Formats: sequence, C-alpha cells, structure tokens
Amino acid sequence: MRKKWRNRLVFAYLPVFILVIVVLLWIFFVTMSELSKQQALKANEIYAENTMQYMDSKLRTVEQYIVQTFLDDQSVIDFYSTSPLALNRYLNDRDVYKKLILLRDSFSEIDSVYLYRTRDQIVLSDTSMMGLEQFSNSPYLHTLMAAPPANRWNIGREYLDNSGVTTPVVSLVMRMPLPLGTEGVLVANIKLNTLSKLLDNVSRSKFSYLHLLDARGEYMIGDDAISGAAGANREDVTVIKSEYTGWTIRSGFIDGVVFRFLSNLNAFWLVIGIITVLAGALWIVYVSRQNYKPIESLLERLSSVPLQLQKPHILGKVKHDEFKIIDNLLDHLLEQFGKYRLENDENFSYRRRYLFEQLLTGTQLKLEDGWDKELSHFGFQETNDPYRVAILEIDKYSNFTSAYTNKDQYLIKFIIDNVVQELSQNAGILICLEWIEKHRLCVVCQMPNEFASGDPLHEIMRKTVDWVHTNVAITITCGLGTKASGLQQVSSSYEEALEALSYKTTFGVSSVIDFKDINTKSGEEIFRSLPAIRELVHFFRNGEAQWERHYDALFAEIRNQLFSREQVVNLMNYLLFHFYKEMSGLSPEYLECWREYALNPINEWVASFDTVDELEKELHAILQDACLRLDKLRAQRSQHDLIDQVKAYIEDEFNNPDFSLVMLSERFKLTPNYLSRLFKEEFGEKFIDYLAGLRIEQAKHLLVTTSTAIQEIAVKVGYTHTFSFIRVFKKLVGRTPGDYRKEFH
Repeated sequence: MRKKWRNRLVFAYLPVFILVIVVLLWIFFVTMSELSKQQALKANEIYAENTMQYMDSKLRTVEQYIVQTFLDDQSVIDFYSTSPLALNRYLNDRDVYKKLILLRDSFSEIDSVYLYRTRDQIVLSDTSMMGLEQFSNSPYLHTLMAAPPANRWNIGREYLDNSGVTTPVVSLVMRMPLPLGTEGVLVANIKLNTLSKLLDNVSRSKFSYLHLLDARGEYMIGDDAISGAAGANREDVTVIKSEYTGWTIRSGFIDGVVFRFLSNLNAFWLVIGIITVLAGALWIVYVSRQNYKPIESLLERLSSVPLQLQKPHILGKVKHDEFKIIDNLLDHLLEQFGKYRLENDENFSYRRRYLFEQLLTGTQLKLEDGWDKELSHFGFQETNDPYRVAILEIDKYSNFTSAYTNKDQYLIKFIIDNVVQELSQNAGILICLEWIEKHRLCVVCQMPNEFASGDPLHEIMRKTVDWVHTNVAITITCGLGTKASGLQQVSSSYEEALEALSYKTTFGVSSVIDFKDINTKSGEEIFRSLPAIRELVHFFRNGEAQWERHYDALFAEIRNQLFSREQVVNLMNYLLFHFYKEMSGLSPEYLECWREYALNPINEWVASFDTVDELEKELHAILQDACLRLDKLRAQRSQHDLIDQVKAYIEDEFNNPDFSLVMLSERFKLTPNYLSRLFKEEFGEKFIDYLAGLRIEQAKHLLVTTSTAIQEIAVKVGYTHTFSFIRVFKKLVGRTPGDYRKEFH
C-alpha cells in the first residue's frame, strides 16, 4: 500500500514551515540587534547620569557643611570685623583656625582650605596665618578678587602649597561672611586625583569610557587610556552637564566593542536558528508518519472485516484513496447517529431538568465527570465567565391558583418564560431557566466578562417584574444571588437568591432583591427589638394609649433593619409569647377576650402574611379591636372607677420613698389584702412590681435626658438607698444604670 496521503502531508507543510521560520528569524535578528543597541545606549546614559548625580552629591555635601558651620558662627563674623581688640582677635583667630582644621578633617575629599580677608590682606589657612604676599597661591587670589567666578566651583587649576609642591585641584570659592559678604573669601581645594577616585567608586567598565570636563570644556579627569588624542577613535554617545557645577560628563563605548559583541551574538543565534529549522523539518516528517499510523491502522482493520461495512466494492480502492473508506464509514455513522438522536430527544427534557437540579444543589458537580460537556444542554459556552442565579416568585400564590384555571396558570408562566428569554437575548447574555417549584422560576445566567462593570441580570429582572405588574394581573418578586466564579459555586448563588427572597417581607412585592443589598442579622441584633416589645405589651395590658406609639416604633425598627421573613416571624412569636405571659395574670374574662379576639387572629396572619406593611396593618386592627373590648370589660366592673383613682394616685406619689401598699390602703380605706387582690386582677401584676416599673421608667427617662448623678436619680424616683435602686434597675432592664446611660451618650 502506497502511503500517498502521508507524503502529501510532508511536502505540503515542510516548505511553508521553512519559509516562515526563515522570515521570523530574519525579523528576530534585525529587531534584537536594534533593541540591543538601544538598550546599550540607554544603559550608558543611566550610567553617566548616576555618576554625575554622585559627584554633585559629594560636592554639595561639602558646600552645605561649610554653610551650616560658618553661616552664623560668631568667631567667623568677628574674623572679618574691625571691632575686636588685639587679645580677642588672637583668640578669635585661633577658634577660626580650629574650625578650618575640623572642616578639612571632616571631609577626606578636601586637600586644603583657607580664609582671605581683603581689609588687611591676611590669609588664614589650615596650616598657618600670613600676609597675601607671603602666601604661595597669591596670584590666584588676585585673579579671584579682580574677576569673581560665576560658579562657586572653579575650573581645574594648579595649586602651589607652601612647600613648593604643585597639585591639580578644583576649588570651592565662597564670599565671606556668608552668605554674600564682601570682606573676603573662603577657598576649599579638592585634588583632581580625589575626584578620580570618586569616579572609580561609582563604576569602571571595560566596554565604555567616561570623561569629566570643566565649564570651559577642558578635560579634567576620566579614563586616561582614551583621553585627548588617544581617544580619536571614540564616539561620545552621552553628554551630561551638571546644573550645579557647570561640569560635563562625556561617555561612550570603546572602539565599538559592545556593537561587535552584539553582532557576534546575532551570528551565534543565526546558527542556532538554522539548526532549529533543520530539527523542525525532521520533526514534521516524524510527526506526519506518527499521525498517519491511526489512518493506516484503521484501513487495515477495515480491510480485515469487509462484511461489517456491507460495501465490499469500496475496499478495492483502499490503495488509491484512503479517505474514501473513511468517508463512507462516516455516512454510515451519521445514519446511525440520526436514529440515536431521535431517541435521545425524547429523554432530553427529563435529563435537562435532572442536570439543572444537580447544578443548583452542587451534587456530583465535577468537570472530570463530564460536566464541561453538559454545558451545551443549558446553552452555555465553555468559558471562564462567571454565573449568577435569579429566582422569580409569584406573589400570593394561593390567590393566583384560585383566580386562574390550570390552563391559564400554564399560559402565564409561559409568558414569564418568554419575557425573561427575550430580554436576556436583547442584552446579549446566556440564560437557562426552569420552574423548580410551582410558584418559583429559577434563572441561571452566564455573565460575559464585558459586563464586569455593570449588572445586566438585575436590569433584566427589574424589567421583567415591571412588565408582569403592568401587563398581567399578578405581581412577582425576584431574588438575586451574587456572581459564582464557576459551576461549583452556582449552588451558593442559588442559596443566596433564596435567602434574598426571604426578605420580601420588608422589601415588599414587585421588588428585585439583591443578596448584596441585605444585611444578615445576628441573634443579638434581632433581639434588640425585644425591649420595645415588652414596653408595647406592658402598656397594652394596662389599657394605656401609649401602646400604639411603641407599636409604630417596633415596625419602624423592623423596616430599618431589613429583617427576613423568618426573623419577622420569630419576633412576632416572641410578641405573642410575651402577650400571653402578661395577659395570663389578668382575670379570666380578660384572658378569654384576649384569646378570642387577638391571639387566634394574630396567629393566622403571622402564618400567612407576605409583607411587613400587610402584617403591620392587620395586627394593628386586631390589637385595636381587642383593646376596645378590654376597655369595655373594665368599664363594666364595679371597681373600675376605684382602680382608676388608685392608678392616678400611684402615678402622682410613686417617687415618695415612704409610699407602700399600707399607705395606699389607708388612703382609699381598704384592707391591704383586698386592694392587692383587686390590683392583681385589674393589672395582672402585684402592686410592688407595678410601683417598681413606674419608678424605673422615670429613671430611664432621667438617665437619657439629663446628666444627673445616679444617686440623685435614685432619690428622685423614690429610693433612699442607691444600692436598692441599682439592684431593681438591673433586674427589670437587664443592665446597670451606668451601662444604660452609656448606650445613649
């Protein structure tokens, strides 16, 4: 069998491979050569800049030290003054001399330093004091005073010391007294040899040179091997001038050594490239042979079992066209695939729902189990885009089922499906949706990365909710989970969407509730509302109108805290528990009235309410009706007027420390036992507890609204002993008066 297609593969790919590699190598070498040259020039520029900055820093440090030392120094000022006496002048000159010695010793760069006084032409150096004519460097001072330099740092010159030795130096010249005196100058000399060592400390390179020139452009120091005429073959590529000294650094490469190196480097890589091309050509031949083996093996298998194909006349063409057999085999497979597809479509909807449930619950959700291939069932793409879950819930579903037939219910759900799909398609995002419950539609959205800064799903859900509210005689509410980074986190987004829906009680119907907009409350935060509940129950039991104010405050707190439905139900259950506990202390006819007209209706509404507004309205009506009925019962009792008088008297006298049940019974000419029993039947609590409650309520008011000491408050509300007041306060409020005041201040 001739391997016709294998040879075609080899000779089809090999020329293209060689041509492309050659072009790429040429582009690579040209580009690398240019980039390397640019990098070398950039590195040389940075090297020269760093050197100049280092040189300026050293010289600037010397100048700053001199300014700091001599600017306000009295001895230096007196040195140039005409007033000091001879003895004082001698001592003063001695102090200045010591400062010059200290300056020279503080900086190793300074070779010599001296002060010149024009008034009497005296030079005071770090070694001696003499007249100008005896000073070895007097010509320089004459020139300096005749034509002051423009820059404090002078050009390089020869310095002749007292021993007759000449040294190349640069000089720092400063007019004295500082800052701009006219009485003389200070001259600090630095050897050029010292500056050369400073350059050596920065860097030396065998590939580049560096020259330091003075303000006139004359060579001062640098790489001697290529200075002057010896550097005729050099080419300056970097010129840096110091704004501080006026000196210039010139730098470049020595005889093109860097560029020769780069050229040699390019030649090396060219050889490597040629070797790579040859290796690639051999690899193509090898890979083509290896890739052809499956085809060869397949054809051999087909030749050995011709009866299975039921087309034996094709086998005679195997030697001439290998792919003809494969083409006919694919036709046969497609025919079989069509049959299997018809069978698979019948089960697709069931499998899709099963996979959707697995996606939401997160069970067996692993890519290695084939989940990445199952994405096509949902219309999703195999990308790294995040996912997000939304749940649409039909509000008041019991009313919905009673108002519409099964056929109409199905039609409305179908309409909601199509609205969501159309809005999603217009927004350019992929979704998959299923009715996971009779009243809940779950939407899983694949969020493209281009929407990272926006929230398209929130906008789609908002439009859907508004459209249904406007065009269909029902309302729906949506809960949104946060973004999930992958399939494994979709279940978390689903749980968040469910939790967001539980806050429909406070957000209301026809809302789009985002999980990130809700605040999950801890038990401690929820039960901060319990004191308000206790106040509400207390005033309701006593038949006082203040219960309505506490009722409004309780529901305002519920709205402000954004409680979930479960949390609202827990609060309502606690309200009922406290009501039952307090009302149980009243007489039987009061308790029976409470059970019939309040307890049972409230239980029914707590079990079926949808929103906080709805619950607040109905509970208020129930409690208001029960309160009126209890007031009627109280009015029918013969002792009602007497109890009202007793209550009013207690409210006037509760802050009397001597107030007691005996005093009260004497006031109304009743026995203490009878009055106590009457009080218990009417208010559901003992006289002593009622009195303590009044006193503590007044104490709480004083603690919040005044800065009166706790001891004084105790006396004002009827306690002679502060300890007794604190004990009763903590028993009723749950914390000490001091802690209670801190909460409001």
